[in-house]
Amino acid sequence: MNIEFFKRLSEADGIASNEEEVRHVLLEELRAYSDKVICDGLGSIIFSKIKDESAPNVMICAHMDEVGFMVRSIDKLGMIHLMTIGGVKPLAQFVQKVRITTKEGKKIHAIINATYNNGKAENIYADIGAYTEEDVYNLGINVGDMVTYTTNFEEFTLPDRLVGKAFDDRIGCFVMGEVLKELKKENLNCNIHFAATSSEEVGIRGAKTSTQLINPDIVFVIDVACAKNEFVRDYTNQKQIDKGVMLMHRDRTLVPSRKMIDYVMKIASENNIPLQHDMFESGGTDGGEAHLVNEGKPCVVTCVPVRYGHCAFSIVSNKDLENIIRLYTQLILNFDEEKYRHIRNFI
Repeated sequence: MNIEFFKRLSEADGIASNEEEVRHVLLEELRAYSDKVICDGLGSIIFSKIKDESAPNVMICAHMDEVGFMVRSIDKLGMIHLMTIGGVKPLAQFVQKVRITTKEGKKIHAIINATYNNGKAENIYADIGAYTEEDVYNLGINVGDMVTYTTNFEEFTLPDRLVGKAFDDRIGCFVMGEVLKELKKENLNCNIHFAATSSEEVGIRGAKTSTQLINPDIVFVIDVACAKNEFVRDYTNQKQIDKGVMLMHRDRTLVPSRKMIDYVMKIASENNIPLQHDMFESGGTDGGEAHLVNEGKPCVVTCVPVRYGHCAFSIVSNKDLENIIRLYTQLILNFDEEKYRHIRNFI
């Protein structure tokens, strides 16, 4: 695995509809491994490896955008009031270091804070140390500017532990990129489209438009998930790091194709790749929109377990990353016309 590639993805800033830095990292790293690179109208970027026009089209997607904030207003005291973009955890909105990205690309550091009311963060603001609104405007800060955490990517002292921001879902983007590299010299029996989608955190938007653009035959989704309580390590927690790839059997937006689930389980078993089996009671992924495009797309969702999500820091296991890269490499290498027809056969 290219950990430096993962680091660059994690440290890039990109909230919904403002993922230019992430696209740049992906394009720089993956253009040489792709037969074609295109974007949809929202900014999702799609890297394709083409066998021929008659082969089944397989799409694998993961979203580029991270949760964060946007400048909402600037008051006379020089305080910068913010709007959350995506479901930032309430406790992650108190006394955290962030950076504001101006229209010109200038990075300005600040401290965010808020008031706490009945378990919710309200009146979120960023403080750059200013006394007047002129201090703020003179730095080029304006309404609509992106605000993200300043977290530096690092390897913890304990082996196989990586820490950083935006793991939801730069992990998925990283996995797609590493799989694309693994397939560079392989003779595939399908066309593969790796879609790094826009604006998932605000309503699963890029998944819909990129799927409409590619019109694949089947869709795999890669995302991340974390447990609500890290002190629970029994059967009720199927989101444990080091325990394997999560295979999702249900969420609020998708009950996946049973045949797609069976295919993932078969390939994982044949390659000794551990799986955790889970469901989301609420929330969804790119699969929620992708599977509804046109005539409908057989779809399945896999997740990488992390500790802590939608906040300034997350922890992931190297082992889980290696396993999901192996899983998707084998899912693609073993996919052909016969398997596609089996998945799509209902009568």
